[in-house]
Amino acid sequence: MINRIAMKNVASYKAETVLETDKRVNLIYGLNGTGKSTLSGYLYDMTAGQYAECSVEGLSESDKVLVYNQKFIADNFYETEEIHGIFTLSKKNKEAKLLIDEAKKALKK
Repeated sequence: MINRIAMKNVASYKAETVLETDKRVNLIYGLNGTGKSTLSGYLYDMTAGQYAECSVEGLSESDKVLVYNQKFIADNFYETEEIHGIFTLSKKNKEAKLLIDEAKKALKK
């Protein structure tokens, strides 16, 4: 369970900003430009270089952080070019569909 998140020197978090919680489930909301996407981006991929000065406390090896943000959507959903607004869920389906589309383009050439 996350107890503390510190964000520093990334996007709108120039000075260290700390969020402390004692809840297992947290909902982050706020006005545009307040850092929600940056925070969710960090929780989605804590190893990314831009988050070098950010930290999270309270997670154990078995804890799983679930983040539903734009990166999650891009990684796990696939929108077909034929029917906009229709998505399929599955990273494997997305990868397979992209390979098929690339093969079709190569055949047309």
